[in-house]
Amino acid sequence: MATRPEIELVADEALTALAAPGFCRRVCAALEAAPRRLWLNLEGVKATDVTGLAALVQAVARAGAQATPVSVLPSAAVWRALLAAGLLEELPLEGPGAGPAAPVAAPEPPAAPASVVARTARLLLRPPAWEELDLFERWAQEPLLDQMVGSPLLYLGRHLRVHDPEFVARALHDPAALTLLVVPAAEGAAPVGFVRLYGVNLLEGFAFLETAVASVHGLRAGWGVEASRLALAYAMDALGTRRVEAKVYAYNVLSVNALRRNGFRLEGRLREARTYADQRWDILVFAILEDEMRAQRARDGFPSLGLWEPDARP
Repeated sequence: MATRPEIELVADEALTALAAPGFCRRVCAALEAAPRRLWLNLEGVKATDVTGLAALVQAVARAGAQATPVSVLPSAAVWRALLAAGLLEELPLEGPGAGPAAPVAAPEPPAAPASVVARTARLLLRPPAWEELDLFERWAQEPLLDQMVGSPLLYLGRHLRVHDPEFVARALHDPAALTLLVVPAAEGAAPVGFVRLYGVNLLEGFAFLETAVASVHGLRAGWGVEASRLALAYAMDALGTRRVEAKVYAYNVLSVNALRRNGFRLEGRLREARTYADQRWDILVFAILEDEMRAQRARDGFPSLGLWEPDARP
């Protein structure tokens, strides 16, 4: 009887939201050969993000489901991302990259425009390209967004140049967050804001959601509501998220109503934790759970946004 081969799958350059579906397809193809062992060689990966890490965790689970031993050979960039995400002990790491990694240089900036990760008939979500980081510098100076959202990412953008390595890492290659531009589907339309899944815990399946639309007109057009729903569907399908939390200032009635429309429930409040217009205001804590997300998803009718084909999900 012929000995089953070992298969090495090599990933180069980036393992991000844009590359993750292709990586998962390659894993499926390799597993169809029923190898004696699958080697995931990531030693050439220079950049990753939370979706790339989700794909890696899911690939290991997929191999385990069919009793195929798997070994992961991480690069320094992957090792540090796994460290930041709390995943080092969850994966079968081997090779010279399995130990503590030295600091790594920032990866080369991506080309533009970036590919879309999710879309509806009205809008699409995609990672920002290098030259679009200037949008965050402009949005960081918008009083409306500071008053209504209080985004930590925009705070960073006010105090660092948006091409500073630290800002680039937060916006493009965060191991526990995913930042996506909200772009109307009309040809040539400019981004109207962004959604951000942050504090993502891939093991426990929870995340936090932040939505920023740059104008009152954009808010009233419903871009934030629709983008948030699409981001929730993506979080559930691609990241395996089962709970999403959002915080909102009590005076921000538009955002409070948007969260309720999207199925979020009020879970608590941080009393008088925000000063606005010379008054102290509560910060309201909303959350949505898996069954509630599925109910909202059924009403929206979004297609599958996962990284795997439906019959190959881990």
